[in-house]
Amino acid sequence: MMRFDPFRDIEELAQRMDRALGQTAGAPARYAPPVDVHEDDHGLELTLDLPGVTPDTLQIEAENHTLTVQATRPYTRQEGRTAHRVERAHGTLARTFNIPARYDLSRVEADLQHGTLTLKVPRSEAAQKRTITVRTGSVIDTDTPSA
Repeated sequence: MMRFDPFRDIEELAQRMDRALGQTAGAPARYAPPVDVHEDDHGLELTLDLPGVTPDTLQIEAENHTLTVQATRPYTRQEGRTAHRVERAHGTLARTFNIPARYDLSRVEADLQHGTLTLKVPRSEAAQKRTITVRTGSVIDTDTPSA
């Protein structure tokens, strides 16, 4: 008697799709990590979950209003061990973000702490909020004689 496993059919379908699309079980997968994007008066803050990623495998590029994050999270198969289930994402990760022109991609700051990458994209100088001083139109000319 076979035990009912509702996920077996889904896993088999996923494996068939991978084979049909040319992705073998041993090939590195490509995935997009989850991200949070927040904005305040100073600029944008993007926070990505990248567990297991080290700074030497991380590449961040900014060009033409596009910010790209790429990294590799390796999967190490150990000799003498059988993997019954591998669900944690591994392989190549990539996310690309279109950044509006009001942000300065030449001043992006990146910080990787405990598997969380934080990118800060400041507003450009031209987009900064400014206070404008209003002048009045009346100018007193002291050199003109009074009538």
